[in-house]
Amino acid sequence: MNGKERPQRQPSARGRWRWAEGYRQLRQEKPPGIQSASYDLKTLVRQGLLREQQLRAFQEATGLANFSWRMFYAQEQAVPNREAAIRRAVGFVIFMHGWDGTGAIWEHLPALVCACEPRLVALVPDVNGFGGSPFLDDIPPVELCDPPACIRAVEHWLTLLKLRSGPIRRKRVLNFVGHSMSGAALFYKTIEGWEDERYTLCAIAPALLCNDVLRKGFYKVMGVGIIAGIDMGALDKLKVAIAPRLIRELIGGASTAVRREHLRVFRRTSKGTLAQTFYALGLAKALPRRPSWDNFRVILGHRDRLVGLAPMLELLEELGLRSSNIRVVLGDHYLFSVNRRFSPHHAENRELVLQDILALHRWAAAR
Repeated sequence: MNGKERPQRQPSARGRWRWAEGYRQLRQEKPPGIQSASYDLKTLVRQGLLREQQLRAFQEATGLANFSWRMFYAQEQAVPNREAAIRRAVGFVIFMHGWDGTGAIWEHLPALVCACEPRLVALVPDVNGFGGSPFLDDIPPVELCDPPACIRAVEHWLTLLKLRSGPIRRKRVLNFVGHSMSGAALFYKTIEGWEDERYTLCAIAPALLCNDVLRKGFYKVMGVGIIAGIDMGALDKLKVAIAPRLIRELIGGASTAVRREHLRVFRRTSKGTLAQTFYALGLAKALPRRPSWDNFRVILGHRDRLVGLAPMLELLEELGLRSSNIRVVLGDHYLFSVNRRFSPHHAENRELVLQDILALHRWAAAR
């Protein structure tokens, strides 16, 4: 269903989450009864729902010029507007996409979460220079492009929206779901300052290459190759030539809609962002030590070309994860994306991912 553009008027909401009425567009989702609203920080500033200095502080900390997201929520009698949906929420599920993607790659999964648990709100941002969250610089510093920087930007955004600060927020669960690049980012999630927060982490096909020398080299070479293309002024032709083949390698069994979204993003994204974020994945910084992995789930596909199953399992064992933290399914890098070719496996996988997200939330909520 086509989105409904917001009328140009000042929102009337008052209170902690006034920003929720500063949406750009509303859209009815599938399944029925779920609505979504789109936002970005610059629009909130223009509407007086965010201060200019708050945006500047976010830009300085993250290197991002803007930050965009979509919020999914169940439409019920107790939810007259988006602020009410946040106020009554028992938790939030933050879906973070991978390299060369946007929040659209999750397709119906955020809406399905809200349909299964109407008091969960799903937040689906564009991250790390892609989609509606571009970097300020054409060639951003690599330290602002790597997985640790990605999760730090998301944490900064959640604090800015007042979704985790204060004693009331501690009673609600923040559930992080990351795919590929963002799946790797979850391993760098901040621990200090979150001791009193309830949160869970679900990494799907994480591009965490700490002990995978072959794939680390591939990511670095691709990043350097894109930079070389910029220097030679040949990347525009190169992007047209390599985009379809690279997307096929990256996506594998993803749906047609996801394939099209990756191609669209690849052609529109800053060349420097494409290069630096890819190169940063190959750097694979040392992981911080975690006192416990109880709130962590990793889901891997048995035929994933970008995340080697054997090296990843060895790494997870070294980190201290147990079998109860890990699920291996029949599928590839987009193991949750349903299409005709892989529908027997990927359709089942999407249901398993959905159940894992809900189970993690309920585990954390019960603690």
